[in-house]
Amino acid sequence: METQQISVRKVAATIAAVCVAGLLLGGCAGDQFNHPGPPHPGAANPWSMGGFSDPGPDYPATGH
Repeated sequence: METQQISVRKVAATIAAVCVAGLLLGGCAGDQFNHPGPPHPGAANPWSMGGFSDPGPDYPATGH
């Protein structure tokens, strides 16, 4: 009986640790999921219609 009780406690502690880790990591996420910008400054823009000088809707201006 005692080993079964320890096993239940271990499972409960594991579940609690996973929940706490999920909450902590969820707090690190920003609100930019709907409008993510470019992955890096030189990234290709699939929405650009005007060549290299057109940054597109979700990209910063290139200065050209």
